Amino acid sequence: MRFAHPEFLHLLWIVPPLALLLLFGLQQKRKALLRFYSNVDPAHLQRHKVQAGLLLLSYFLLTLAIARPQWGAKPEPVAEQLDVMIALDISTSMLAEDEKSLRRLTYAKEAIFSLLEELEGDRIGLLYFAEASFVVCPLTHDTATLREFLAAITAETLTHSGTRIGDAIETAIARLSSNQDDRTAIDTDFGGQKVLILFTDGEDHGEEAIEAARTAAQQGVHIYCVGIGNPVQPVPIPLPRETAVETAPYKRDASGQLVLTTLDETRLKEIAEAGNGSYYHANAGIVRLTVDLAQLEKQKFRIRSEGEYQDRFQLFVVGALILLICELLHFTIWARKARP
Repeated sequence: MRFAHPEFLHLLWIVPPLALLLLFGLQQKRKALLRFYSNVDPAHLQRHKVQAGLLLLSYFLLTLAIARPQWGAKPEPVAEQLDVMIALDISTSMLAEDEKSLRRLTYAKEAIFSLLEELEGDRIGLLYFAEASFVVCPLTHDTATLREFLAAITAETLTHSGTRIGDAIETAIARLSSNQDDRTAIDTDFGGQKVLILFTDGEDHGEEAIEAARTAAQQGVHIYCVGIGNPVQPVPIPLPRETAVETAPYKRDASGQLVLTTLDETRLKEIAEAGNGSYYHANAGIVRLTVDLAQLEKQKFRIRSEGEYQDRFQLFVVGALILLICELLHFTIWARKARP
């Protein structure tokens, strides 16, 4: 047992002197009555003592109620969730425009914004990757902050060339495995499904992506790939503004040949298969992706309450009210008996 506001308990110091004062008053009243009557009915003074006792006990209980006594653990509600890490490709190939005036990066962001609406209640993190990977937003329920991070990445901020999908997978695994929440798992033997969703055009300059995906599957992480771009029509890669010139606005190789990029669906399907997941094209795959995610078994958690005790002041308020009612009834009955 504890009190949420123990400072109000100091009001109880009033009870002893008040009780002594009431007893002294009753003694003085008895002496005053004996001056006029040879004998005083003991029941008369006893009624006053009962009334005073009831009022003092009411004050005692109300003071305890104000101090908010607490005991007993609060019930912990149960929730379900997925842990989802979204990985966005920010390599310069994402600057390519497969459709007129629509960059791959913009298309990917729009798809992610749409996905976030379907993942309400789950914990979501955000990871950017190119030749290196870094977590921008750890797993959180605060999708508003995550949206702000997404909105901040634009074509003008992309300066990373090269893509290493395997490094992105390894970074995501490490974060999904180590991140903890302020919740207690009901089934400690079942860590729940963990998900990595890659939004990329599939260009990969590393060799470890498939092996990293297999490792992820062994650790219970499902990898889903969302392809961004056109798998048939190659398109040039615009250079960032600070490096582009009017005569050469597109990326070229060492021999001066124009570098073209296409969506590598074959590569992404291999990664998804190795990662115990699926591949989708962004054009129509977000709906299918959300359906597949809904079929995954979620981890059940007991949500920890703020504090470990439950308020019980109501019991003391009820007790004080009962005593006051008893005092009122006692006074009423006494007054009726006293009438001639």
